[in-house]
Amino acid sequence: MKSKIMSIDEALSIVKDGTKLMMGGFLDVGSPLKCIEKLIELGVKDLTLIAVAPGLDGFGKAMLYKNKMVKELISSHVGTTSESTKEYLEGNLIVKEFYPMGTWMEKVRAGAVGLPGVLVPVGVGILEDPELFPLRKETKKVINVDGVDCFVEPALTAEVSIVKAWRADELGNLQYRYTGLNNNPEIAMAGKYTIAEVNEIVPVGTILPECVGTPGVFVNAVVQGHTLEEQQDIYRKMWLSKGKLSKNE
Repeated sequence: MKSKIMSIDEALSIVKDGTKLMMGGFLDVGSPLKCIEKLIELGVKDLTLIAVAPGLDGFGKAMLYKNKMVKELISSHVGTTSESTKEYLEGNLIVKEFYPMGTWMEKVRAGAVGLPGVLVPVGVGILEDPELFPLRKETKKVINVDGVDCFVEPALTAEVSIVKAWRADELGNLQYRYTGLNNNPEIAMAGKYTIAEVNEIVPVGTILPECVGTPGVFVNAVVQGHTLEEQQDIYRKMWLSKGKLSKNE
């Protein structure tokens, strides 16, 4: 089989202005930092970004908002970066609707496995209020299942998904590490074209079958990101700058 390893430039050439882009990571833990840097360098605009949370101040995804690259955000909220909050409050960032985090994840999971949607009881009686999200064009559908009112939540998919994994082989099989598992496996499956940024590229057979978090059939491109040591240093400096770590930790 053909190797899926390629340069970041080649892999990201599929991302154009207006692309519907899904990106892994929770508060930028498990986020594809090198791909984000390259997207900023490429200067693509008007992206629809699908991510569970906006990111962290001055880091990772926040730089996409700072550089005015995101036109619409599909997420659980907008408030964990000053950059996304500023864009939202100034009317530069479209948010048609926020979703409870579990609902957002189930919508992605549905898209990953080919379901048209899911039934969710969370928020019924509150979230369908038309004044809550005035940009939402349609009334949320509610059906009753065994006495429980549920929203009919359509699946979430994307033209391009970018995920972050620990290791990959040439066939695109991915292995995740610790909290990098947060939502990357589902996002990898929910994109029509999936790019995996990894710390390490290993020979086929190195990743044990039971350790494969995403089978290579769902991955179109594998790109080399920061090494694990470089990544740990980047995050340590970031958390130190935010006062969440002491210099002795």
